Amino acid sequence: MSSSPPALLPHEALDTRLRQAAKRLHLGAFDLLEIIREAIDTKVHEHFGFQDANDYLLDRTGLTARTIYRQLAILDGLRALPPGDLEEAKGVLAELGSHRAAILAPALEKEPVDWREWAALARQGTEEALQEAVSSVLGLKPRGKAGAPGERFLAHVLNQIPPERREQTEWVFRQMAGLGDPANPMSMIGVFLQLIVFGEQELAAQGIYREGKV
Repeated sequence: MSSSPPALLPHEALDTRLRQAAKRLHLGAFDLLEIIREAIDTKVHEHFGFQDANDYLLDRTGLTARTIYRQLAILDGLRALPPGDLEEAKGVLAELGSHRAAILAPALEKEPVDWREWAALARQGTEEALQEAVSSVLGLKPRGKAGAPGERFLAHVLNQIPPERREQTEWVFRQMAGLGDPANPMSMIGVFLQLIVFGEQELAAQGIYREGKV
């Protein structure tokens, strides 16, 4: 007769319940994301007097655009997988949690991809190791190398924006970084600050100034 598994200690039982509840929460979020993606694609916000989908979604869900698009990146990564793997992959990514899943998601859109190997790396390694591996697949410089602060900044930006805007965004950053003195190219953070300057100039052209600036 086989022996029964040992009873869990109270803290172990609570930890198990916590992880199971978190997985159910993340699985439910996938259903919400499918609806959000449809709402964005069909521009449903226009029927309710909203000029911007982000304002509509914040009003209806309480979620900011930053949160929504990070989660949608996970959904887009899942959609790139074979249909027969979708439900299993949802369960695995739900166990990883939204942060690690969001780091992993861009790599799932690359072909060919073994999503189970990526999930194992996400589960067993550090977030830093996962981000470095994903950045490598996306063609970004590995984190921790020369120029790392700017590359980390760009990788973070690319990971937060909608997938369809990543190629354009990276192209603009890298083209601007290469302008000027070839021996002293602009850093990615320098590019961002220059884009802020351009934005302020555009606002000034429309008669909008910072306090104290005329």
